[in-house]
Amino acid sequence: MRTVLLTAGALLSLVFAAASNAADAQVEKLLENVPAQRGVVVLLDLPGGDAKHVVELAQARQLTVYFQSADAQQVEAVRSAADKAQLLGSRIFADIGKLDALQLADNVADGLLAASSAKPAEAEVLRVLRPRAKAIVGDRTLVKPVPAGIDEWTHPYHGPDNNPQSNDQLVRGAFRTQFLGYPKFSPMPEQSVVAGGRIFKAMGHIAHKANQNEMLNTLLCINAYNGLILWQRPLPEGFMIHRNTMIATDDALYLGDHESCKIIDAVTGETRDEIKIESKISDGPVWKWMAMRDGVLYALVGNQEVKVDPQVSDRRGLGHWPWGMWQGHDYADPRTAFGFGRTLVAIDLKSKDVLWHYRDDDYLDARAVCMNREHLFAYSPEKSLKAINVDDGALAWKNSDKDLLAAIAPNGRAQHYITGYATTCYMKCNDDYLFFAGPQRDKLTVASAKDGKLAWTHGVGNLQLVLREDGVWAAGPQLTKGVRLEYATGKVLEEFPARRACTRATGCADSIFFRASGGTVRVMTETNAAQHIAPMRPPCQDGVLVAGGYLYWGPWMCGCQLSLYGNIGLGPVGAQSEITEEEDPLMVAANYMTVEPLEVHEHDWPTYRGGNARDDVAQTAIPDDVELAWSTEVGSKELVTAPVVAGGMVFVADRGGAVRAFDADGKPVWKSYTGGAIYYPPAVADNRVFVGSADGRVYALEAKTGRRLWSYRVGPAERRISVYDRLISTWPVSGGVVVQDGVVYAAAGIAHYDGTYVVALDAVSGEVKARNDHSGVISPEVNNGISVQGNLTIVDGELRFLAGGVYETARYDLKTLRCLNDPLIQVSSQYRTAFYPYYPDYGKYVSIDYTCDDGCTLAHDASYEGSQFTNLLFHEPYADGVKVPEKEAARWIRRRGGPQAKVLWQDGANRRFTSFIISGDRLLAAGHPDEKPEDVFLAAIDIRKGSTAWVQSLPADAVKGGTAIDHAGRIYVVCENGQLRCYSPK
Repeated sequence: MRTVLLTAGALLSLVFAAASNAADAQVEKLLENVPAQRGVVVLLDLPGGDAKHVVELAQARQLTVYFQSADAQQVEAVRSAADKAQLLGSRIFADIGKLDALQLADNVADGLLAASSAKPAEAEVLRVLRPRAKAIVGDRTLVKPVPAGIDEWTHPYHGPDNNPQSNDQLVRGAFRTQFLGYPKFSPMPEQSVVAGGRIFKAMGHIAHKANQNEMLNTLLCINAYNGLILWQRPLPEGFMIHRNTMIATDDALYLGDHESCKIIDAVTGETRDEIKIESKISDGPVWKWMAMRDGVLYALVGNQEVKVDPQVSDRRGLGHWPWGMWQGHDYADPRTAFGFGRTLVAIDLKSKDVLWHYRDDDYLDARAVCMNREHLFAYSPEKSLKAINVDDGALAWKNSDKDLLAAIAPNGRAQHYITGYATTCYMKCNDDYLFFAGPQRDKLTVASAKDGKLAWTHGVGNLQLVLREDGVWAAGPQLTKGVRLEYATGKVLEEFPARRACTRATGCADSIFFRASGGTVRVMTETNAAQHIAPMRPPCQDGVLVAGGYLYWGPWMCGCQLSLYGNIGLGPVGAQSEITEEEDPLMVAANYMTVEPLEVHEHDWPTYRGGNARDDVAQTAIPDDVELAWSTEVGSKELVTAPVVAGGMVFVADRGGAVRAFDADGKPVWKSYTGGAIYYPPAVADNRVFVGSADGRVYALEAKTGRRLWSYRVGPAERRISVYDRLISTWPVSGGVVVQDGVVYAAAGIAHYDGTYVVALDAVSGEVKARNDHSGVISPEVNNGISVQGNLTIVDGELRFLAGGVYETARYDLKTLRCLNDPLIQVSSQYRTAFYPYYPDYGKYVSIDYTCDDGCTLAHDASYEGSQFTNLLFHEPYADGVKVPEKEAARWIRRRGGPQAKVLWQDGANRRFTSFIISGDRLLAAGHPDEKPEDVFLAAIDIRKGSTAWVQSLPADAVKGGTAIDHAGRIYVVCENGQLRCYSPK
């Protein structure tokens, strides 16, 4: 749904009435230059000198406001005001920093205003602005130019020739994350085009999982630089969208459907005009295929088609689906099948006049219509191949040769997870040849573009083609090596790695992209070497799109062996400004070495899940019964972390960036801010509280007072990007921190290709004791490595965390931080992650494997996506010599197997758990029955018998690992609704 926004003038009078006239004028000018839609706006110093203006701006418009100042008091004032308005960390972000180095990544901001006191470097202002955006600096207005050498992806297959090869000259070399955005999941099918700094995505009619329902039959417009959804509108139900009837321009989207071609305004999402075809020249009003060139719109139009019914899903999880996907995929009758028509038209876009039309006796298949500079080519299955002049619509030639038709062969059925989609385009062209290949083809057939005569064939037909100057790059089919073929003869010039299943291939200046067995294969065309982009896979119908200097993935429908989900943009590192460490990454406060003592009992719960191994084991006995002692609202609408308890105090943090301390009676003691979301709880040690923040820093606070002592930037620079509409560092400290023997360990990064940075810091001084900047790439041959995809732990004397798809668990030597993972030279993944910071709905369930002193084991498995579970059970020890079955760190229950031990008891209530505490022979568990998620409980369970000692109702699920116990047996719970509750022994 579109958001109705105030005009700049009306907004100004509402928001800034109390500001000075000069500030009013500056802000009004800024707002006039920011379109009336969502966006990222930068404020440098406070206009009018009052933090409330930042809050009011965010409240009045759907803007994300980024504030930066060298004045620490201004930053703290903005953070405090934003926190009170419950906008901190969601719509308002504030950083301390000199204005000669702005702390955003390149091309993120949609507008910028520098207060009169600010003197930012002009190069920095232009760097953070996206192309076409404006900045107001003093009395100057700066406009970011569109860079030279970019290309757009205006048609579903890039252009009218159906060749998914971009001419963008910036997209080459190494890449870095530009944004992770919504929607996280897509129904099927999906169709996308990109132009003018906007991505247009049409979402289809089938939801295979419940998380796809929201986007059924929806058209989205997305900011191509920061991933924010600018507007969305419904698509007509019943019309199958997987066809070539979307064209993007700088100011509009042309969208053909069963009624007309809508011309949709790119800024507002409103239909500003439409083009309809007269019935006297066509069998019907349905748009089957479209292309645009030099102010002329070309189209195939015709009869009504099989309607496709919307399919809503109630299935949980991230992906996997049946393949009987939509009506009409059998193409049984061209009179009703998708995309068949008999009328080709050319329309002048200014006058909307039909320049010419061509009517054929036979039905033309829109999957086999394309254009080069001279001709529009169309194929009537098993009848003829035709060329029509683009200038006048005259038939240039027609070929019905038996050898040609036999080589092309009848359409195969397709619509299978190996072959791909029956709706896929199967003809491409260049100036010299026509290429028939795709899921419906038994073999690749090539014909002359001059007369349609058969040129040559290749024995495999289900190929995803990318036509480049150095040959025909043909990826696939399933697990079959790809080949590069010579244009004139079809000779195999070289082979490259196999494509996995259905997804199409696309190309950029130096690469071919296609689906791997987990992730994406990137074949470097100069060397034929294959690299692996492990965290995400190309979406089924789109593949990897290349436009405006960027690469785009997703969203996609399946889980696969992946760790990132959503709409993802990557930018070439070579096109971004050079990163230099302008300032010392360590920031210290006055007297930071001296702190008040905090008396921590050895049986307190000072770190997440009770210990650095995150094993949920407590030294304090779980009480025989409890009663609610107190409950308090933490005071944040953002998701709160699990609690930690030490020295008679309770510490929590939240995704707004605040750290809070409460006393033993639930009264607030102090609150302190970081610059980004905090995903995992604080760790208490050495009289200090340590947290890792999504702003890329580790913070040390005085435990008694919350006074900031020091902070350390883990990544190479202060560069924020948009991650699911939040501005966080390109290198967030997303896995929390772990503290041992006076050393704080942290890891920063999102994906291996961004770089992964691991540090060991002195807990008192913040000084670096060890550092590893290189584990993002540990197999240079394929460019794979470690991604930060899990909470930090210390196990068996090693620093560990989940590492993404290739390396299940990252392992580092505690003293040197040398990476202990053996390099794997492969372009495939085998592990899955739904990382709690980015996917809290999926990553929140916990598993348990606890072995008692006598060898009996308490076990419960929750899959990585929270859709599959085993029941909690207790079993006897395995027999001597039996190897214990290995389980993935992020569970994948379908693949479990191996020997089993005798079960002593098994829970029959189908309960799902978000937190455990184990003490002696008792288990404290928070969760809910699968069939009744509203019946949330906190329960004490006898491990030996499986009986329940007591149960307390909770108002909402406990957050992940959200229970703690102190030395006195008091139990603390943080719930997803923001409540902190304390239960005391009766």
